[in-house]
Amino acid sequence: MQRKRTPASFVHWAVVFLLMALVLPASLHAQETRGRITGRVTDTTKATVPGASVTVTDVSRGTTVSATTNEQGLFQVNYLLPGTYTVTVELTGFKKHIQGNVQLQISETRNLPVVLEVGGIQEAVSVSAEAVTLNTTDGSMGLVVDQQRLASLPLIHGDPYKIMGLATGLAHTGDPRLDRPFEPTHIIGFAFDGTRGNRSDLLIDGLPSTATANSGANANNAFTIIATYVPQSDLVQEFKVQTATFDSQFGNTEGGVTSMAIKSGTNRLHGSAYYFAEPSSLGANDVFGNARGQSKIESNSNRPGFTIMGPVLKDRTFFTFGYERITDQRPRFDIAGTSWVPTEAMRNGDFSAYSSQIKIYDPLTRTSIGGGQYTGTQFSNNVIPANRIDPVAKAILSYYSLPKNPGTNPATGPAGNISDATLAEQTKAYNTVTGRVDQKISDKNRMFGRFSWYQRDSHYDNYLGSAASGTLFQFISWQGVVDDVHVFNPTTVLNVRFGYNRFDRNSDMELPEAIGFDLTKVGFPTQYNTLISDVNRRFPRLDFTSGDMVSVAYGNDFRPVTSNTIAATLNKSLGAHTVKTGVEIRDYAERSRSTGNAQSGQYAFSNTYTRQNSASGTDLSGPAGLRHVPPWNALHHVDHAIPDIRRVLHHVGVLRARRLAGQQQSDPEPRPALRGRKAADRAPKPERLRLRLQLRPADPGDGPVEIRGAQ
Repeated sequence: MQRKRTPASFVHWAVVFLLMALVLPASLHAQETRGRITGRVTDTTKATVPGASVTVTDVSRGTTVSATTNEQGLFQVNYLLPGTYTVTVELTGFKKHIQGNVQLQISETRNLPVVLEVGGIQEAVSVSAEAVTLNTTDGSMGLVVDQQRLASLPLIHGDPYKIMGLATGLAHTGDPRLDRPFEPTHIIGFAFDGTRGNRSDLLIDGLPSTATANSGANANNAFTIIATYVPQSDLVQEFKVQTATFDSQFGNTEGGVTSMAIKSGTNRLHGSAYYFAEPSSLGANDVFGNARGQSKIESNSNRPGFTIMGPVLKDRTFFTFGYERITDQRPRFDIAGTSWVPTEAMRNGDFSAYSSQIKIYDPLTRTSIGGGQYTGTQFSNNVIPANRIDPVAKAILSYYSLPKNPGTNPATGPAGNISDATLAEQTKAYNTVTGRVDQKISDKNRMFGRFSWYQRDSHYDNYLGSAASGTLFQFISWQGVVDDVHVFNPTTVLNVRFGYNRFDRNSDMELPEAIGFDLTKVGFPTQYNTLISDVNRRFPRLDFTSGDMVSVAYGNDFRPVTSNTIAATLNKSLGAHTVKTGVEIRDYAERSRSTGNAQSGQYAFSNTYTRQNSASGTDLSGPAGLRHVPPWNALHHVDHAIPDIRRVLHHVGVLRARRLAGQQQSDPEPRPALRGRKAADRAPKPERLRLRLQLRPADPGDGPVEIRGAQ
């Protein structure tokens, strides 16, 4: 029977939520980047003065917030943007007290003792506030970075988080080469007071600005915290790095807390425009490039941008807008320096140049020597006959580039012949936009809203110059926050906030022809090609399990991480005490959809059947790069008259084909097109198909061909 909801039941849940907001511990409070001004008003005899009118004026915006001292002479004004304020205190029978130049920093509580002198209210006493040299309001330790430091200190690629390293107790754990705003793991890779790196919380305008770098507990750096958005430095009002003794409202991570505030518009229209450039003409070649005789590395960066802010309606409505773009090119070569590709002779089966280093044995000559072991006869002159090389192998090799240099030691092997110090990572577009609107609705209500977005598209690791290599790496960030402050009375203030944060980490093969790759181009049968949907099909995965021949292995994915934050904080003054309580709810969601090329077949090659002895052979003692027999041998075909699959598997050892159609974890949202693909192009339904095929030479001792299928 369905339970009927009565009005009383809804009242019940409303009361429960209200009690939660009032009694939950402060560790659940909303993280706050704004400050507050408090104080006690006394007369010249040090007696408290209740009922005095306190007006706090934002000098740059002309907005005011009012309060009244209680019976203890105390007042507090909450949720003030960092900036300069004037505090005016008035009461009949006393001179007006005006305290100017009150500097309020991010998350700061500024306490002002006010002494009223007896006199007419038309008289005024003006006082200029002094800068605070010692924090006496709480035990928080850390660093406040103000506009002066942001403007005067050099910032690499305009990244404001770089200054975090000035705080005591921080040690950088990220890769120092990855220092651009769109490299979110490394730019905030700091260990706080001995904790692990990338374990600190980040807040922008009180909104969590974090995601996880890798999904799953077995990922290389699982649950590493990264920055989902990095504002341009000219838009940052201030930020604070807290390293120890946090307020109880913090505690979502094991490390510290970095809180950042975005600038709000003022009554004065102003802004900035800039262009930073690192021209390649000012660079020089490195010592390794010179040693190889390679040309100078092309490395450059261009960063234009602007900000503008000002009033929409004077003293009431203000706007902020900023835009920045980065195009960048720098060297990047991620595989080992001993990596190699087959030479022209090797492509034709000719390994005679390395006969003294390694020997290749014909698997069709394998005979039993007892004890389950087999031996074979070496190919004449270490050359594989042309009729033993399969057309599929030749087709795949057409996607491999020829060597780019002789290698580290050409006499002993091709190791290092693909190394290229000039190979560049290109950031073809990084665009970032932030907009903010602040609104004073009334004397008792004010709010702001902010939207931020960036997209980074980088291309790198195109070692082979074809559809078989190259990575497209993409980050897309969205952030939105709406914040409202309501003053019920001089002693009661409520702050409510909602925030949305999404960070997409997308990676795929670089060239358009690699996506939806037609496997028949390399000789695979049409039946096999049609088994795999266009959205999942890529250039197939090739793994060489020994030596350093360049593999074709891409574990790509489309992984959006989202978080929704709802927070409410109630501030109440009770005599000489102040109570702050509230609730914060963070809803995290992480999804992943694989785009790895193993879904088009994963082929692993080894020297199992081309070495002298199946147990151990003298051919395993070659130099680096040829040691363990060139894995290229696995691409050579031992002919078997097996209909339909003879052009799928062609090697003299064990070749495994694994195909996983569909997605490991379906993504309920349409995937943003990396290459103009439509959401309609996605696979209609997730499906799983695993195909394992094992082919062995027609040797009586090896047994028959084995084909296994499972769906």
